Amino acid sequence: MSSPIWLMCCAADGAEPLRDEIFLREPGAQLLRFEDPEAVDRMVRASDDLLAGIAVRVVGPVDGVRAALAGAKAAHVPVLAFVDHLDAGDAARLFHAGATEVIAAGGASPAARESQACTGKGDLCRVPSPADDEAPAEAPPWDERVSAAAPRAEQEPLAKDAGGAMPPPADTESGAPGRVSTDASADAAKGRFPAGATAAGSRVSDTAEASDDRRPAPLVVAISGRGGCGKSTITVAMAWWAAHMGLKAAVVDLDLMFGNLYELMGVERVCDLAGLVAADGAPACTRPAIEATAMRIAPGLTLWGPCTAPEQAELLSVPSEQLIEVLRREADVIFADTSVFWGDAAASAVSRCDRCLVVGTGGVSDGESAARAVALAARIGVPKTRMTCVFNRFGAPGCDEERALRFEMAVALRSRMRIADGGSYVSDLLAYGRIGDLLVTPGAFSRDIQARTYELLKELGCPLEAWDERHRVAGAIDQRRSRIRLPWKREEVGAR
Repeated sequence: MSSPIWLMCCAADGAEPLRDEIFLREPGAQLLRFEDPEAVDRMVRASDDLLAGIAVRVVGPVDGVRAALAGAKAAHVPVLAFVDHLDAGDAARLFHAGATEVIAAGGASPAARESQACTGKGDLCRVPSPADDEAPAEAPPWDERVSAAAPRAEQEPLAKDAGGAMPPPADTESGAPGRVSTDASADAAKGRFPAGATAAGSRVSDTAEASDDRRPAPLVVAISGRGGCGKSTITVAMAWWAAHMGLKAAVVDLDLMFGNLYELMGVERVCDLAGLVAADGAPACTRPAIEATAMRIAPGLTLWGPCTAPEQAELLSVPSEQLIEVLRREADVIFADTSVFWGDAAASAVSRCDRCLVVGTGGVSDGESAARAVALAARIGVPKTRMTCVFNRFGAPGCDEERALRFEMAVALRSRMRIADGGSYVSDLLAYGRIGDLLVTPGAFSRDIQARTYELLKELGCPLEAWDERHRVAGAIDQRRSRIRLPWKREEVGAR
């Protein structure tokens, strides 16, 4: 696959700091320089599939580069705004216009510019470090509610970047202007993506034959003993972080009758999973059917399910099995949500899963109900070594240490997780499908989800080398940053 492409909007004599910063992030990047912001905007809209980021040199009022920032905001790629002097007011206006980072580059060396970089929305802060739990990860992958988008192909089947991973969700399309159409055939006719390209960024063969000999993608299934414990939220949050870490993550909503993962993930128009069933009721899990029922949420993150008509759910037991088998070859990891009542589709997925997440919270009967779910999973062939106890909303009223211990003792699994409560902020953002905004906002909930997802993916053997290398480099950069020396430490020393 070709090297990532970065656009620079600057004069020839001001390109050096932009070039240095881009090569610091992407050593093999290809650079295209434009002096006209309108030209950058047109280039962004014409090549959003290939674009990795934009660097803009701001000289004078922000309005002069607003066109370039607006185009980049529509394409949802990282936007580096370089200014001569770091000013809070200018930075706020640049963030509002679409910049994701503002860097003071007036005559400074690259190392000095790194220490002055700021990122976020509305306030100034340093580049996040993996050692800093409260630092925001990256800009949200979308700014508006996304529409159910047809698959967009990568440059080649199963294509990955130079680091061996799919591009992170910060480089995404969404419901913003310039997104791909919801009509797959129309987009294919226009050449936006080749026919046969899936939303997971790869091709699905008509005969569902494996395209290579790589290890099948692990399947993670979330179950619970009762509703309302946050199982669906944890499923989509972990899938989002898996995609953000560079994996191709597929999500299957196996609450086929009344599932709502599409709402949590911000999809406005649902693609009916019943498209995997022919008119006569026979399974029809063909390549066109899989593509037509896919909902692309972000690069590397794709959703299937549920049924629009609940009465068709029982017809999907075989097609859902076939879908998961195809996704095991096309994706890097699969997350499946289930309902409290297990139909054939849910039971089949649980029996074949690589990790079963048993989710519960501090309800009166949560422990007993979850224990029954564990017993059922064990009876259909899931060993307890593949099960993980997940206590959700830890720290909320009624979900204290005592309740967590009771739940964990009732479930009696060695592998355990605890997810901190996010308060009303979680439900408020999920009500509008803002899962990306939720997970890049510093807090106990997002921090726990990220940490537990990383641990889970590592245990399952998912390829996270690119993510590890990215954070190793970020950590090395962070070590070179200047630190604030707090005066009271010297006073304490003197007092002793």
